[in-house]
Amino acid sequence: MKKYKRKRVIIITPRLNLSGGVASYWNSLLPIMRNDKNIDVDNFQVGGSGKNILSSIREQYKFRQKISSDFSIAFLNPSLGFSSFFRDGLFAKQLASINKPFLVFFHGWNYDFERKVSKKYQNFFLNSFGKAQKIIVLSRDFKNKIIEWGYRGEVVVETTNVDKTLIENFSFDKKQKNIQETQIIRILFLARMLRAKGVFETIESFERLEKKYNIELFIAGDGQDLEEVKKICKNNGKIQVLGRVEGQNKIDLFTKCHIYAFPTYYGEGLPTSILEAMAFGLPVITTNMGGLKEFFKDEKMGFFVKPEDSYQLSKKLNLLLEDRDRIARYSNFNYAYANRNLLSDIVANRIRDYIYA
Repeated sequence: MKKYKRKRVIIITPRLNLSGGVASYWNSLLPIMRNDKNIDVDNFQVGGSGKNILSSIREQYKFRQKISSDFSIAFLNPSLGFSSFFRDGLFAKQLASINKPFLVFFHGWNYDFERKVSKKYQNFFLNSFGKAQKIIVLSRDFKNKIIEWGYRGEVVVETTNVDKTLIENFSFDKKQKNIQETQIIRILFLARMLRAKGVFETIESFERLEKKYNIELFIAGDGQDLEEVKKICKNNGKIQVLGRVEGQNKIDLFTKCHIYAFPTYYGEGLPTSILEAMAFGLPVITTNMGGLKEFFKDEKMGFFVKPEDSYQLSKKLNLLLEDRDRIARYSNFNYAYANRNLLSDIVANRIRDYIYA
């Protein structure tokens, strides 16, 4: 175990009572880091006020007050999108103005806004985030873009994480036995209910296969397209549309399902739901968007499919449904990989090392 001199770190996050991948990420990591005797964690929460300009000004003022106290390093968690880019960029400028070290972890990544940064905001990037000691991203493509914009520090490719408390009572042996013995194979789609997440392609693929196999589809999540999904599925007794699921209901859903389908074309970073599915031993069918492009191991973790291609999704689902040994093999790989690399305590150790590097 490495020995560290105690540091006080200010971690800037979205409001942790809101939904979203970044809030989920830090909700699982902060309790672990607060139990680390080497780190004194101070969490500064931002956002949740929409486009209120006065709220944005107040946030900058409160941040100035926060960093006027003694601390060792700050940790920014923006997404590459208009609001977060400029809000957290101004935080970065404030830190640079008082010569305080800071790290940056870009979680979400909007490709349209990436092009705007390349055309119009590159200087702002270099004069704000470009002053960071280290920048963390979720894809080598994102890393290359950061370097292309002129950043000369270290860029690290990381993952999101799985809250280890989710699988505390999960029995992988029971999962493996269930794969071989169950009469019904259950397919899960769990994400925000947006068309670009691939929910309609998942429904179309399922409907092609439901007469051939004894299968069920569980759709979980809320969002702007939830009502349309309910309307499409209302007469199909093999599809259950659950809305948002949390806590034990979410654990139960991952536990009883056998395949995770997420054919997104949204422009992802590295979706937490895929990592959670892996931790519960589900083979995954997804696309090579964002951080998935290099993280995901095709034909080991599951399958890549082309975005917006429900026929290819049907083909890959069919490969799993006709071969339960393949399901079990991918299940075993994913469960072992998640336990070695993706659980919150493991990721927290890596984040601590970045803080002390």
